[in-house]
Amino acid sequence: MPVIIRDINWEETDTNLVLHIPMKGAKANKLDVLSSDQYLKISFAPFFYEVFLYDLIHDAKSRIVVQDGFVEATLTKQIPRKWNQLAHVQSDDKEAMKSLREEALNQIAQKQKERIEANATLLNDNKREAVRQQMKIEEEERNRIDSIKKNERDKISEEMKQFEENQKVQRKLAIQNHIKSEELQPQKKSEKPEQKKTIFEENSAPESKVTVPLRDTGRIAVNFTSRIFPTPMRESQTDIEEEWLRKQKESRQAATDLQLDLSGNDKDIDYLKNKANQFFQQGNFQSAIGVYNHAIRVFPKMATLYLNRSACHFQVRNMIKCAEDCSRALELLNPPVLDNLPQRIKAHVRRGTAFCELELYAEGLLDYEAALKLSPDDENIQKDAQRIRNFLEKNQDFS
Repeated sequence: MPVIIRDINWEETDTNLVLHIPMKGAKANKLDVLSSDQYLKISFAPFFYEVFLYDLIHDAKSRIVVQDGFVEATLTKQIPRKWNQLAHVQSDDKEAMKSLREEALNQIAQKQKERIEANATLLNDNKREAVRQQMKIEEEERNRIDSIKKNERDKISEEMKQFEENQKVQRKLAIQNHIKSEELQPQKKSEKPEQKKTIFEENSAPESKVTVPLRDTGRIAVNFTSRIFPTPMRESQTDIEEEWLRKQKESRQAATDLQLDLSGNDKDIDYLKNKANQFFQQGNFQSAIGVYNHAIRVFPKMATLYLNRSACHFQVRNMIKCAEDCSRALELLNPPVLDNLPQRIKAHVRRGTAFCELELYAEGLLDYEAALKLSPDDENIQKDAQRIRNFLEKNQDFS
C-alpha cells in the first residue's frame, strides 16, 4: 500500500520553484521520476507524491537531488512570475486530476517518441557521414595514384622525346663527319672513282671484335644471427620474448583444436562472436583467441574482432599481441566519427595498459592522453593517466 505524501515544503522566486519532499531512505538510483510541463510524479517505495502544477515549467531544465531523507526538486518556470500557489487543481477533484494525468502521460510518451526518433536520425546521420568520409578518403587516394601515374607517364614521354632528339643529332653529326672524310681523300685520275657508301652501309660492315677477359666470380657467405624479433640481440629481452613465443604456439594449437566446433558455421559472424564470448566468459581465453583468429581470416577488416581478441590476449598476459591488435583496430576505425568513438577510447586505454604492463610507461601515457582527448570527463581514465604521470615523474627525479 503506497504512502501518499501530501504535506511538503516549497518556495518560489520569479524564475524557479523549489520543492522539499520528505522520503526517508530515498536513493537516487531507486527513485522513479515522471514529469512534463505541468505534472510531476516522484515515487520511492512505499512513498508516492504527485502534483499538477499551477503553471508551465521547463521540463528539460528541471533538477532532482536526494539528500538527508528529502527529495529536492528545482523547477524552472516558463513565464517568470510569482504563482502564490503550487497546485493547479485540488486533490479531491478526482475527475480533473484524472484528465490532467492522462494529458501529462500522453505528453511524456510523445516526448519519448520524439527523443527516440531524434536519436535514430542522429545515428543514421553519423553512419552516412562515416560512409561519406570513407568515400572521400578513397577518392583522394585514387586521385593521388592517378596523379603519380600521370607524372610517371609525362616523365617517360619527356625522356623518350629527349632520347630521340639526341639520336637525330648524333646521326646528323656522323653523316657530316663521313662526308668530310670522303672529300679529304685524294682520287687518282687513272682510277675510277670509288662509289661512296652511306653511313648505314658502313655501319652494317662487320667490326673487329676485341676480346676482354672476364674477372673470376665467386660467392661470399655472410652468416647472420637468427632473430625472430626486429630488435638486435644486444637489446633483446630474452625472458619476455620466450614467453611471447610460447603464447603464440599455444594460440596456434588452440586454433587447430577448434576446427571441430566451427563446422558448418565458419562464415557466420554472429555465431563466431557468440562462440568466442562463451569461451571468454568460461575463462577459456585460448579457445576464444582461436575463434577470433578464424573470424579475422574470414572478415579481416572488422575492427571489433581485433578489439575483442586484444582483450583475450590481455587475459593470458600476451601484452605484445594485445598492443598489436589494438593498433590494428585503430587503423580500421577510420575515419573517426561519433559512431565509433567508444571503440576508439577502449582501444587507446587497452593499448596504454598493455604498454604499462611491458614497462613502456611513456608510450602508455600517450595512449591514455589520446583517450582523454576523446572522453575528457571520464574520471577513471583521468585517475589512471595521473598515476602514470606521477610514476614517471618519481622515477625521473630518482634517476
